[in-house]
Amino acid sequence: MKEKLFSFLPHQFPDPERFFVELTGVTYPDAHYRIDRIHSPVLCLEYVISGQGHVEIGGTSFDPQAGDVYLLPMGLHHRYRSDPDDPWEKIWMNVRGSLCADLLRAYHLEENFHIPNCPLLQVFEEFVTVCSSPPTDPWELERRCSLLLHELFSRIRAFSSVLPQNPHGPAERARDFLDRTLYSPVSVEDVAGAVGLSSSQLTRLFSARFGVTPYRYLLSRRIETACLLLRGTALSVKEIAFRLCFSDEHYFSSLFHRKTGQTPSQYRRAQIGNRDV
Repeated sequence: MKEKLFSFLPHQFPDPERFFVELTGVTYPDAHYRIDRIHSPVLCLEYVISGQGHVEIGGTSFDPQAGDVYLLPMGLHHRYRSDPDDPWEKIWMNVRGSLCADLLRAYHLEENFHIPNCPLLQVFEEFVTVCSSPPTDPWELERRCSLLLHELFSRIRAFSSVLPQNPHGPAERARDFLDRTLYSPVSVEDVAGAVGLSSSQLTRLFSARFGVTPYRYLLSRRIETACLLLRGTALSVKEIAFRLCFSDEHYFSSLFHRKTGQTPSQYRRAQIGNRDV
């Protein structure tokens, strides 16, 4: 098997039960390439640079080709192989920890294994580059890798074409739009324009469908994402507030407290304490 590999041991990450990178790298065309994992302990994300192959997972099968991403969650049987006549070249990562399961649930990707025509090569390359020359500070290594993983999940969700739980009415399209803009400034007018409605029409339809206004939904999703970042990264509270487009750290902390009953710092300390038990 022809591969360029970069690997880590759990102790090289500050909290491996939460997140660590087991392996990442590039697989070069090899007609005999084949992987078979029973009840896989790792989450695999792979981008096909060229060629094609066959994947079986979770009772489904598909044939990824150049430009596709496929995602293989933990706990399932992973079986995949190159096409012997047109073997693939891939860039990939194998990661572990509770953060991976949290992100899968947060972005509703537990059963969305194959995303065709998903232009994420640059993010995969950045991930491998970080791991090929890792920072000496393990917290910085975790921060950079976990943020890139978070970006991959967010963008996979945006490009995903298989969302069986969501009918495609305007309220559902608006919700998908909001899910894709957690890290970008967005107004109700922006969302309404994206789905072809006025702001008042959108608010009425969205509230009837989901029981909350678009603005309140976006705030809730950003607080959920803040919880993920507090649990899964070493970002400061100020950095999290900035990334999630809150006007300032104090407003973010006040809103977080109203929604969760804890300040961001209290929440993070409680999560660390729970992992130590």
